[in-house]
Amino acid sequence: METLCALPGVAATHVQALVSSSRSPGLQSLKVGVNKSETGTSRTQKQILRGKLRAAMSSSPPRSGDEVTLMDGSMGRQLCLDGLPQDDLFSKVWSARALVDESFHGLIVQAHLTYIAAGSQTITTSNYGVQPTYYQRVYPEDWECHIYRDTEIAARLAVEAREKATTAGTGVAAPDASTVRVLGSLPPFCESHRVDLFEAALAEHGEDFFVRIYRGVAEALVRGGVDAFIPETMNNWKEASFALRACRDFDLPIILCLEGALRDEHMRPHPELAPSMAKLVLEEKARGARIEALGFNCAPPEHILASLQAVKAEPGLLASLREADIQLAAYANCCDREAVHNQGFDGSDTNRVTIRRDLAGDDNQFEGYTKFAQQYISNGATYIGGCCGCGPNGIVSIRHLIEQAQNSSSLGP
Repeated sequence: METLCALPGVAATHVQALVSSSRSPGLQSLKVGVNKSETGTSRTQKQILRGKLRAAMSSSPPRSGDEVTLMDGSMGRQLCLDGLPQDDLFSKVWSARALVDESFHGLIVQAHLTYIAAGSQTITTSNYGVQPTYYQRVYPEDWECHIYRDTEIAARLAVEAREKATTAGTGVAAPDASTVRVLGSLPPFCESHRVDLFEAALAEHGEDFFVRIYRGVAEALVRGGVDAFIPETMNNWKEASFALRACRDFDLPIILCLEGALRDEHMRPHPELAPSMAKLVLEEKARGARIEALGFNCAPPEHILASLQAVKAEPGLLASLREADIQLAAYANCCDREAVHNQGFDGSDTNRVTIRRDLAGDDNQFEGYTKFAQQYISNGATYIGGCCGCGPNGIVSIRHLIEQAQNSSSLGP
């Protein structure tokens, strides 16, 4: 695909970040040194190293059914906690505010490092808000060019975070930082949880338009150095299939994640549809799609659990997924979005969103959510993380759960 605008080199990120243990109890502090401008041989060597890491990780087979991969948590909320202003621009592009303004690129690197320190074995690029509906608000004439530009920047910043963690070390009991996989996000085309907006856009533009945009996003992610794709919070199978078609041109694994409640156009959840989604994924894998996992995300933990239970209850379905080397992934919301859903979801409106105390606890250690994570694992999920509202403390708690279950079958399906 022809690139619509040239991407200038990502400016050197000057970060002197201290992840405070007072903000994130249970995390060991880490300090990130200043990254001076890359020139000449040093930059070339880093590019070679990045290429070797990508080749090694993208070719790695899926993890065994009993081994759990720990994903990361919410990026948008973490950026806001770290100082991203919730101003007028934020209301237009949500967490992409940190990508649009170069002065906040350091916050993105810092957030990724925080999750690596928490024990995340995958980090997802920060371009969830880089999508047509949002970007047309800010760049009405050349929104597509900016989408590809900022998507590539998001990938490069995630890779930079991994390289920093590899160099400095995080001091946590987690796999070596060089093995952390960078997952490239392909976000919902219009809005999260809005099947109605997706269908309206599809009727207006046609499926080739969707596939073209997603292919441009995938290409930008590849240029930025991701190890795998993660289309996430896909509103329905149509949207997911467009993302899959776009990713077919690139030889990278795919973790395909549907909105975990499988909502319809009226925002009603239908987790009972999960088995049919799993069967469609099996068909796509048989046709050659490099699907590594089917995931459910960005929904209340109860709905995601119901989706996983529906898959498990379908006779022979879990076995078929395993035979096809397809894992299950689950990362749920820890915030209460009922008011938002009742009035029509708008991702930029964070004022009506509150963290569920039954999940986070008064001590913000996410014991309640960790109990759901345990149930996800018991129902077959082997990729576990957090979505909206789940911060580094939640990832630490899940990590402790996984560590306690090592060499034990107590969590297995």
